Amino acid sequence: KLKRKRIKKMASDSNNIDVEMKNLQRSIPVKDGRKNIRKVLKDKQVAKDTKLVAKEEQKRLKRFVERQALYNKIYEMRLANEEKVDKLVLDFNTKTKQELVTIHEKLVKHLKPHQAQGIKFMWDACFESLERVKTTSGSGCILAHCMGLGKTLQVIALTHTLLTRETNIKTVLIVCPLNTILNWLNEYDIWLKDLDDIEVYELTKFKKNVERRNELQKWQKTGGVMIIGYEMFRNLTNSNKKIRKNMKNVMLECLVDPGADLIVCDEGHVLKNENTALSKCMKSVKTMRRIVLTGTPLQNNLIEYHCMMQFVKPNLLGTKKEFLNRFVNPIENGQFDDSTSSDVKLMKQRAHVLHKMLEGSVQRFDYSVLTPFLPPKQEYVIFVRLTDTQIKMYQYYLNNLAKYRAGQKVQGLFADFQALQRIWTHPVALRLNAEKIEKLNEKKLEFLSESEGSITDFIDDNTTDTENTSNSDSSSDSDVQTSDGEKDNTYVLRRSTRNNPGKVESEEETPKVVTEWWSQFVQPEHFEDMKVSAKLLLLFGILKECEQIGDKVLVFSQSLYSLTLIEEFLRKINDQTQNGTPCDTLDNHIGNWSLGLDYFRLDGQTSSKNRDIWCKIFNSPTNTRARLFLISTRAGGLGINLIAANRVIVFDASWNPSHDIQSIFRIYRFGQKKPCYVYRILATGTMEEKIYNRQITKLSLSCRVVDEQQIERHYTNQNVNELYMFEGYDDRKKSELNLPKDRLLADIFLKLKDIVKNYHEHDSLLENKAEEELNEEERKQAWLEYEKEKEEKSLINPMMKATSLNQDNMLLQQDMMMNFVLSSTQNKFEYKNRQQLIRKEVSP
Repeated sequence: KLKRKRIKKMASDSNNIDVEMKNLQRSIPVKDGRKNIRKVLKDKQVAKDTKLVAKEEQKRLKRFVERQALYNKIYEMRLANEEKVDKLVLDFNTKTKQELVTIHEKLVKHLKPHQAQGIKFMWDACFESLERVKTTSGSGCILAHCMGLGKTLQVIALTHTLLTRETNIKTVLIVCPLNTILNWLNEYDIWLKDLDDIEVYELTKFKKNVERRNELQKWQKTGGVMIIGYEMFRNLTNSNKKIRKNMKNVMLECLVDPGADLIVCDEGHVLKNENTALSKCMKSVKTMRRIVLTGTPLQNNLIEYHCMMQFVKPNLLGTKKEFLNRFVNPIENGQFDDSTSSDVKLMKQRAHVLHKMLEGSVQRFDYSVLTPFLPPKQEYVIFVRLTDTQIKMYQYYLNNLAKYRAGQKVQGLFADFQALQRIWTHPVALRLNAEKIEKLNEKKLEFLSESEGSITDFIDDNTTDTENTSNSDSSSDSDVQTSDGEKDNTYVLRRSTRNNPGKVESEEETPKVVTEWWSQFVQPEHFEDMKVSAKLLLLFGILKECEQIGDKVLVFSQSLYSLTLIEEFLRKINDQTQNGTPCDTLDNHIGNWSLGLDYFRLDGQTSSKNRDIWCKIFNSPTNTRARLFLISTRAGGLGINLIAANRVIVFDASWNPSHDIQSIFRIYRFGQKKPCYVYRILATGTMEEKIYNRQITKLSLSCRVVDEQQIERHYTNQNVNELYMFEGYDDRKKSELNLPKDRLLADIFLKLKDIVKNYHEHDSLLENKAEEELNEEERKQAWLEYEKEKEEKSLINPMMKATSLNQDNMLLQQDMMMNFVLSSTQNKFEYKNRQQLIRKEVSP
């Protein structure tokens, strides 16, 4: 009997929607619009491991403060606004003042001040000193510098120092997404080509496990840096029965126990879910010297943050239950418009306490650090109207076809989101989806005719961005002629015959006709008409203006259908240009658009080699013809540098704000010479706008905890049903748009004023509200109230008193942390005199 095959689900945004649903359902307001927060757990209720880890962290911070005070006496700093670093000392003899560990001068000259701080932070957090490297197991940290701030260079400088000095560190393991491995190899080659050589290994070039085992053994024997993808690490270290036991044991010895002396996790926010096989495998590594690199440490909620902290500093934030009680509930409850004043006050206090607790383990710099070194950046969110055809389809779907209902499973919401996304994009997206479903159905029927099984064994792979779909042109739809010669709205799909793949069925065969629900609204000519979609009109308007002024553009979309749709219209414009006949359905656009010359496309099917080649072609200063890059948000948001472009179009909003942010920093990074412009295009009034609203809430949460900024609370706490609301447009309320600072955008708004409903500058929503920050007295009060709720003084026994901080010690600890810690957006990291990392020798 033929065994049924298990079909693996591709990773997709459905995971993000799962998280979103939980967040939305948890956030459904009670009667008065807020939740009742339980009292914080008493100290005696906190787990023993939590208290022990907190005590060890306090001791470490105390050692750091004392050592830093001596460091400050020996080394002066230059002015904070100087761009060059002269010398970077990581360790020195406290008695003789002899420098023990320093970064190589050829690397130091390339460092910006924040990068020097990052290297010093990683050393202090994981190693502290040569003496403690030899006697302790060390600790971990999160380097939470935003995209484009040079985290890779910082790691290269640190690992080069560790491996070329007598530090007892012999092996370094860098675990990263597959599509960034080549970038890591290239960066090591670029920065270390003229320095003391260190061995750098990677496993992707080996296809057999025996070859991988041999390479791992070689690395362990000779030392150096091993670069490996997350998936391969998981496959080589989990209970994979396909790998022979002896070979598996060798791999576990090399990768897990004893494993590497230091492990670095690039894009470490992939460890945000403690229940995944990857997270479990990563936590099994023996070394406690663990560095997580992330530009977006807080993506969906605080629990994800807790999971990452459990990896680098186990139990510092307590158990999951303790963390929920002490921080998650009060912080989330105070971040909405309908939060009470007491909710907001408690949120600020707890966010401040959490921020301070993490300062010894997390260093955060946001993109404001880039501003002294880069041209200005402007971000615009542009709200466009649906066309009449789109409005009819959108309302029809909500009223008749929406699958999600309150209390149902998340899959209904996911299906609705995808269907509505195709509606607000363009009818071609609907056609592409129908074609794909038809092809999938054909494959299922063909399989079932040859083997036993049930149709229920299969799943419709109906996701958007993460599918491994073909990049080839989608077959065009055909019109069906009625008996009187007029065109019918029925949509036709022609199948290839089994013996002649790709060939249209013969005239004698009746073509399979699929009547889609949207065929009652979509006319055949709509598939050729750009003006059916306001999004497309705006997109091509921006492309036209950019071409005239010589600016290159990146277009990001989370939907492969959208990328294929854009390609179709690029080809139509190219064909019309060759024919010399501008077309009204293409809004009279003209221009040459040839794949591989004028534009490129990068998605999940693009090989690492092609990614690298295409990026180099696109970035070539002499190549002015290559002016557009179409990129899948999930596949291309990481590991690529495209600073030849200075304009980004985010074609649709992602459920996870970090995906959109990562896209932006493909251009806004060191090396950029031109002013940068970012355009987010949203369909106003739709589910897409509601998703963007959720993004703002999550970004505000990130700033409150990671950057300790107080962001204006923009949106009320509302449940999932609001996602399904659509009220249409009232032209009587239409107002004149303000003139944008971006003149290119102003010109486009003049031409497309009927489709652009509104716009605003994105960063303005996330400006720090200084008046909402806690002052010094309020900060101390936050700690006192937090401690007061923890303690039940009348019931604390002598042993409990001995293991907990009294109030005076807490204030002392608070002062120590206030003087010491890390930089955030506002450079709050202070080595006493702020940035005492730039060394200027003084006579002893």
